[in-house]
Amino acid sequence: MNLNKVLISAVALVFAVFMVACGDSKPKEEPVVETSSSSLSPELLQGEEIYLQNCSSCHGEKGAGDGAAAAALNPRPRNYKSPANEWKNGNSLAGITKTLKEGIKGSPMVAYTHLGDDKIALLAQYVEYLAKN
Repeated sequence: MNLNKVLISAVALVFAVFMVACGDSKPKEEPVVETSSSSLSPELLQGEEIYLQNCSSCHGEKGAGDGAAAAALNPRPRNYKSPANEWKNGNSLAGITKTLKEGIKGSPMVAYTHLGDDKIALLAQYVEYLAKN
């Protein structure tokens, strides 16, 4: 019987120590990590949002032509880091806007006129930003 009392006391003591060690401590705060997007202008942030919703599935999040749908497309989506002479309409703001408004015949790149001129302008600025950065 004495052995049972000792075992019960030992288990109770271990349990009490465990409860104190795991008790009500405050969780450690995660450090705030700034993303590259936080340094963008409001217009580029809007363009990024439009891009992520409409373009990243083919062109990838950073414009490398490596989106989830890219492997199934022929020709492959444009890698925005490609030299300007490889872009159908060039990588200038005017060329990008033309591509967004007209699409590229014979390719999976369709026109995005349904976005409207304001969103196309924001999107073109963001694509130009990706091409340069």
